Amino acid sequence: MSGDKEPEPRRGFRSGGLTRRPLSRAAEWKEWRSPEVLRSVETPNGAVNWLVVLLVMVFAFLSVGCTDQSAPPVPGKKLRIALMITPKGLNDQGFNDLANSGLKEAGRKFGIEPVLIEPATMKDPEASLRFFTGQSFDAIIVVGVAFLDTIRKISKERPQMPFIVIDSGITEGNIKGISFREDEGSFLCGFLAARISKTAKIGFIGGVKIDVIRRFFNGFRNGAVYAASGTIEVVERYISEDFSGFNKAEEANTMATEMYKDGCDVIYAAAGASGLGVISAAAKTKKYAIGVDMNQDSMAPGHVLTSMLKRVDLVVEDLVKTLQEGKGLQGIKTSYGMADGAIDLTDFQFSQPTVGDELIARLGKLRKEIIAGTLKTDQTTPSTASTAYTASTASTASAADTASAADIASAADTASAPHTAPAVYTASAPSTESEASTASAASTASFSSMGK
Repeated sequence: MSGDKEPEPRRGFRSGGLTRRPLSRAAEWKEWRSPEVLRSVETPNGAVNWLVVLLVMVFAFLSVGCTDQSAPPVPGKKLRIALMITPKGLNDQGFNDLANSGLKEAGRKFGIEPVLIEPATMKDPEASLRFFTGQSFDAIIVVGVAFLDTIRKISKERPQMPFIVIDSGITEGNIKGISFREDEGSFLCGFLAARISKTAKIGFIGGVKIDVIRRFFNGFRNGAVYAASGTIEVVERYISEDFSGFNKAEEANTMATEMYKDGCDVIYAAAGASGLGVISAAAKTKKYAIGVDMNQDSMAPGHVLTSMLKRVDLVVEDLVKTLQEGKGLQGIKTSYGMADGAIDLTDFQFSQPTVGDELIARLGKLRKEIIAGTLKTDQTTPSTASTAYTASTASTASAADTASAADIASAADTASAPHTAPAVYTASAPSTESEASTASAASTASFSSMGK
């Protein structure tokens, strides 16, 4: 454990299950690296070097006779813990970088040996994972569910290797799934978008239609419905039908630009690095976007209304702490939300003139209700107001790999035209509620300096 002084939590952070740290600015992420980075062993043409993989597997086999793999981690032991991010996930200025930050911080706090695993491709996940599990790790933390099927297969062959999968609800054998209640923060984003919109038409862009992204959308739509006094149209679109949708910034930029031209004036993106393209489109068209995962407000000051913080960095720290204490998989918490300090909004540093103190105070009040459990945000269908809801998914021809920045343009060229499947929800309008004419200091303080 180093002697670095732990930064004080910024004013406005609520105490919860996690020790809250301020997020660094986007420009700082590019300088961050883990002490050790393992990447897939590949030849220049992208094929796996099977000789190297075979040698690693033989070494791992021979090591069985020298170590007791069945022994659980003991308190005080220096653990070697790996974090497996998505292919080419470093410098996404979001989810992967946050997880990497959390692993590094855990290394400083708890004295573990942190190792970052970055698969080079999605083309042969089984070969990549076999290579990685051949290393001497005490646990592997996996970011996202792209490798979940492969993990479920290989975990049965390595029953003593703990796998912790972030953004998964699956817990079986030596696999522990960790999920977030993204609908809680997304509800506030939807409420904000509906109140800011001048066209009564707002949008959502997801990377791919999977359960975790659906939680983002459901919360966003429910918040918009809750805020609406009449009809609000929520346009739902997805970049891809595979996980490459999280790394197609240019395609997301094109999609967002079309949605802005079609009347949406606020767009919320839950699409990993692709979301950067949405923010760029908002700045260019003079419209609004809502960031996600980390504080993205400064990327287009005044055009990013807020960011929905998903503090995977704090959760990774919490996971490592539990393992270091020798509690094993059974001691790991499986769900994190706003009450835990893992979900929140930023402080409207650049958008306060647009959002206004009254609306910020209203969001602060809703936030307290969510934390108290008196406001439910996870309905799969809206229960109040009238909402015109339009869904569409863009399908792409390239389904195997996660695109790099250089591949984005060519991948976009192969995308087929999106198809639209409209649906309309109609329900009674919500009862009107008087709002404070001026923001109280307490309500405003609840968002003060969050995520900076």
